[in-house]
Amino acid sequence: MLTHRCLDPQDPYGEREVRVAFEWVAGGPRLIAAFDELQADILPDLVEAQCDDLRREIVTAVPGPETRPIRTAEARVSRACEH
Repeated sequence: MLTHRCLDPQDPYGEREVRVAFEWVAGGPRLIAAFDELQADILPDLVEAQCDDLRREIVTAVPGPETRPIRTAEARVSRACEH
């Protein structure tokens, strides 16, 4: 499980943050929890648009598994398959 600090989607002034726990799945980050400053999980209270905001912030800030560098052996296999 990974975590990232995001702006609190319930804070209209953008002054607070939440710690978002997530994991990478095929379509992007899957949100697991969003902890406020009191360590309360606010994720169940968020509407889908707020969850989308958190996902976008994570995708922008945290490199996903599809952006990891290709290892040398994998690159050689890929090049060999192109011919």
